[in-house]
Amino acid sequence: MTSFKSKLARLGPLPAERRGAAPLAPAPASLDRGPAVDGVHPSDVPPAQPPAAPAPSDAAPSAAAASSAATALVAASPSAGGARPSLDELRERISRIVARGAPPTPRADPARGELPFHVEQTPGGPLYASRTRSLAAARVGRAPLVAARDADPAMLALLSLDPGLAGCDVRRALFLDTETTGLAGGTGTVPFLIGLAWFDPGADSAGPLGEPSSDGFVMEQLLLRRLGEEEPILRRLAERLAEASMIVTYNGKAFDMPLLRTRYVMNRLPPPPELPHLDLVHVARRIHKARLKSRTLIALEHDVLGRVRVGDVPGGEIVACYAHFLRTGDEEALLGVVEHNAADVLAMVALVGLYGEPLGSLAAGDLAGVAATLRRAGALERAAELADAAVERGGGAAARRARGDIAKARGDKARALADYEALAAEIDDPSVRLELAKLYEHHVRAFARALELADQGTAEPEPAQARRRARLRRKVDRGAAALALPFGQAVGAGAAEDDRAHPSTEPAAAPPREGGGGGEGEE
Repeated sequence: MTSFKSKLARLGPLPAERRGAAPLAPAPASLDRGPAVDGVHPSDVPPAQPPAAPAPSDAAPSAAAASSAATALVAASPSAGGARPSLDELRERISRIVARGAPPTPRADPARGELPFHVEQTPGGPLYASRTRSLAAARVGRAPLVAARDADPAMLALLSLDPGLAGCDVRRALFLDTETTGLAGGTGTVPFLIGLAWFDPGADSAGPLGEPSSDGFVMEQLLLRRLGEEEPILRRLAERLAEASMIVTYNGKAFDMPLLRTRYVMNRLPPPPELPHLDLVHVARRIHKARLKSRTLIALEHDVLGRVRVGDVPGGEIVACYAHFLRTGDEEALLGVVEHNAADVLAMVALVGLYGEPLGSLAAGDLAGVAATLRRAGALERAAELADAAVERGGGAAARRARGDIAKARGDKARALADYEALAAEIDDPSVRLELAKLYEHHVRAFARALELADQGTAEPEPAQARRRARLRRKVDRGAAALALPFGQAVGAGAAEDDRAHPSTEPAAAPPREGGGGGEGEE
């Protein structure tokens, strides 16, 4: 019978030995070796070797190889005792790998490169600013910048339909434009470049050699070098706003100022002061709507000011240029954006000079738009003056329509009728026929002519047109019937018709009291 020891020897190594554990200690020599068989003791037979593991395939690594690699990675960790690495150790290892793969991005310094900025150390951090001064004879196209200094605030208030601007000092106006990381607004949009301009009389300033400087506009631009450095820019902007009497922007009421107020809240800073706001986009739409299809600031600069930008950065590429600057530190990517922002601000200055005294600077078609806007504002005398000038300079249909509307508002029905008749002969406009039908019915009392115009179509809803035609037919029929009556009866029929068409609003006389009673006022 085979002993237990010989069976144990033929089983091979235990699983613990395969994992690299210490082998089992050999049995003590004093133990019974059992009876020998043919002179050979069973314990002297070498143990059977375990079967060899199959060789891994060349196509894919085996699970054993992957397990051994993971075991080696864990064993290489700085953890003691062969334990798994902690989360902090894994994060540190990942950061080392990422740092080896991507070179560090150079930090841009606009004060030392190609950008025209200098750095100012402020309590809130570094402020990158650029400040230039325009000459007294500087122009944008054919419009001088200095004309904005003498712009009439009352005219600007009428054109913007904002009476609060009438008492502002235009010489202390602050012109503002921003370049942002997007156009959607909200907390995720950041203004990275703010352009400012204001008039400097030059009395307290001097040139580079100490000579007195002349009047001119100062242009200041504030650059956000990297996200998170907004505080010094916002504080400088608040200082400029505190010194100004009004703000001038282009679409700033809807975009720039709400965005800037949001940035003050996000940076836990006091909000800027609320100032009278002249938004030129609304003025431009009222004045140039009859002549220009596009009323963007660049279009106005080309068609109204007479200047063409060469090599300008399109507005749709500004965000990409700034993102490239943040990622690579390439300052050349922002040169075009800085020039674009400066051109926008100076264009607003030139437009204020034109709108502040429109009679001597705007084209005839634009004068018609100014006259129509003044009529809306209630300045009828000044509106009539500009409308006459627009017609004399060849303003066309827009000028005649504006003068006719102004004459009607002033009560000059004859002037309005003449302008509307000339306009109806020039263009086919249902709204003009409506005005003529009203004048012929109520002023001239030519019902047949009014009915003829109404039958051609007026700018009214269909029920209103039907009522107008029915009323005019009744008047025409009664007028024809009155011709066959004697003079006295015809006059009475006409008066009765007028009473039915325009009922009296006076209260009826109270009936006499019953029982007499000589009260006060009774006869």
